[in-house]
Amino acid sequence: MTQPIISWMDATHSNEIITPFDYKVIDADSKSDIFIFNVWNNKNGASDVSKMEDCTITTRDMTGGTGDTEAHDVEVVKNNWFHVQVDSLGETDLEEESSRIGKDYSKPIGTTGKTTKDHTGTAYATPFAPGPKEILGVSNNGNPQDAAGNYVTLSIQCVVPLNAKSGKQQFKKRISYRYV
Repeated sequence: MTQPIISWMDATHSNEIITPFDYKVIDADSKSDIFIFNVWNNKNGASDVSKMEDCTITTRDMTGGTGDTEAHDVEVVKNNWFHVQVDSLGETDLEEESSRIGKDYSKPIGTTGKTTKDHTGTAYATPFAPGPKEILGVSNNGNPQDAAGNYVTLSIQCVVPLNAKSGKQQFKKRISYRYV
C-alpha cells in the first residue's frame, strides 16, 4: 500500500494550508486566537493509502529540533507555549496542561469518526472506524460527514508568558506517525 497523503485544511475543510501559517502578533502575557485545522489522510482519494498509526502532534524548530540550542533558540518550542485540543475525540482541555505541546510534550491525536466506503458500486456501504491514535487512509469522497475517519480536527492556541522575548519565532507543527 502507498504512504499516507496528508493535507492540512482550514476549519471548513475548503482551503488547504500550504504556506506557513500566520498566528499573528501575540503580546506577552496573552493568548492567540483559537485556530481550527483539519488534518486529512487521503482527502477525496480514489484509492486506498496506508492509514496513519500512533499519531501525535508537537512543535519543533525549523530544523526539527527542540528549540533549545544556541543556533536555534525558539521559545515557543522549548517552553511549550502551544496548546492543542483534539476536537475529533471530543476533548475540551484547551485550557489545561494536558493540551500543552512542544519540547517536553507531544499529544496523541485521532478521531472517533467513521468513513463510509462504497464497495463495487452497490448500494451497500461499510463504515470504517479507526483505532486509537489512527487516521484512516481509505478512499473517500472528501465530504467531512462521509469521511470522518480520514481526518482529525484540532483547535490550536498559543499562550505567551509575560517574560517572553520580543520578535518573530519560526517553528513547525509536527504530526508524527508510522504506517505499514
